[in-house]
Amino acid sequence: MQSRTATRLSHEAAHPPSAALEGERLARIFKALSHPVRVEIVSSLAACSGAVCGDIVRGLPLAQSTVSQHLAILREAGLIEAEESGRCCHYRLTAGARALVEGAVGALFAAHCRGEAVRTDEGTARMDACRKDTE
Repeated sequence: MQSRTATRLSHEAAHPPSAALEGERLARIFKALSHPVRVEIVSSLAACSGAVCGDIVRGLPLAQSTVSQHLAILREAGLIEAEESGRCCHYRLTAGARALVEGAVGALFAAHCRGEAVRTDEGTARMDACRKDTE
């Protein structure tokens, strides 16, 4: 079962987004990985084929509701997906989770590595002042 987020992200990959949308996608991925608990969840799911919510909760010193909030952020970013079966929810990494993270890191540094100015929709260089300091 492919989640709506995974479907949207695969659509985004097929149709290059504008700079503003790309920035939002990168922010979602980095936000998802900005908390140690979410990094632990992703790491644990990467080491196995997935886990039910109760197993994830037992592995963390947090309440079930808090873990559910972290899982929702990871799902929104397209890093994990859930398959509901009755009252249980089985979580696993999405097929493209690693590519999403690697792509996000690469996109963040790509313009700098090519020596290009990062531009906003108005065409103004956001990083000119920073570049002048490093040249």
